[in-house]
Amino acid sequence: MKFMPICPTLPYKLLVAFLSRLTLKPNKYPTDNFWRHQLWIITWWNNTKMNRAIILSVIFAVAAGTNFLPRPRLDGRVVGGFQVDVRHVPHQVSLQSTSHFCGGSLLSHNFVLTAAHCTDGTPASSLKVRVGSSQHASGGEFFKVKAVHQHPKFNFNTINYDFSLLELEKPVEFNGERFPVRLPEQDEEVKDGALLLVSGWGNTQSSQESRDNLRAAVVPKYNDEACNKAYAQYGGITNTMLCAGFDQGGKDACQGDSGGPLTHNGVLVGVVSWGYGCAVPGYPGVYSRVASVRDWVKSVTGF
Repeated sequence: MKFMPICPTLPYKLLVAFLSRLTLKPNKYPTDNFWRHQLWIITWWNNTKMNRAIILSVIFAVAAGTNFLPRPRLDGRVVGGFQVDVRHVPHQVSLQSTSHFCGGSLLSHNFVLTAAHCTDGTPASSLKVRVGSSQHASGGEFFKVKAVHQHPKFNFNTINYDFSLLELEKPVEFNGERFPVRLPEQDEEVKDGALLLVSGWGNTQSSQESRDNLRAAVVPKYNDEACNKAYAQYGGITNTMLCAGFDQGGKDACQGDSGGPLTHNGVLVGVVSWGYGCAVPGYPGVYSRVASVRDWVKSVTGF
C-alpha cells in the first residue's frame, strides 16, 4: 500500500506536532532532549512506509473528528495452514511489480480480481501477474496488466468496496495449473460455519515453513453480527465485507496474501482485505464479499 502526500513536508510537520503533543513539551525540557526527540521522529518516519500510513491515518482521523480507530492493516502471512500445490488452487495468482506483494484470482482468460488497496495509485504499466506456479518468485508465466478497473466506491480509509479488476494484455491459456475460479450470484449468501479455503504466500510465523511456497488454510465463515461487534472500535464491517476465522484464532490470512482468494466449494466468495493482527483470538479475518459486487464485475468483464 502506498501513501502519496500532496505536500512532501506536510506529513512530517503533522507528525512532529502530533507526537510532540503526546510526549515531550519543548518549553519544559532541555534543548538537547528536545532535539534528540526530533531526531527520533525523523528516523522513525524515514525507516518505514507503514509507520507513516498508520500515524497519518490516526492524525487525519482525529482531525476529522471520527470516533473510530483506522482500519488495521494485515501484516504478512497465512498462519496455521498447509503447503498446497497450485494445481489444487489453479485460480491463484501472484501480483507483482518488482516482486510479489499481493495475491489475486484468475476469473477468465483476460481478467484477475484482487483488492483495490493493492492497486490504489499504481499504474497498470508497472503491474504484472504470475500464473500457474506454486512459488511466487519462479515458475509459471508472467502476464502484463493492460488496465486496472478499481471499484468506483473504494474508500482507502474504511477499506469499503475493496475490489480491483486487472485486465491482462494477452489471454491466459488454461491448463491444470491455471484455471478460472467460479463466481457467486449477486448477493448470494454463505452460511455461518461453512468451511472456506484461503490461500496465498507470505511469512508463516514459523522458521520451519517456507514463505516462498503457496499455502492454504481452512477457516469457517464467521457470523456477521459477531464480527461487526468484534471490530466495533474500528467502525465495524459493511455489507461488502464478510469474516472468516476461529474464535480461538490460530488460522488466518495477512498482508502477503491481500487480494487473494477465499473460496467455498470452488466458488470465489471473498477477497483477502483487512483485519487485526493475524490469527488473533476474537478477531477473524475480514474479506471483501464478492457477491456484493457481482453485477459490477459483470459490467466490467462482460460475464
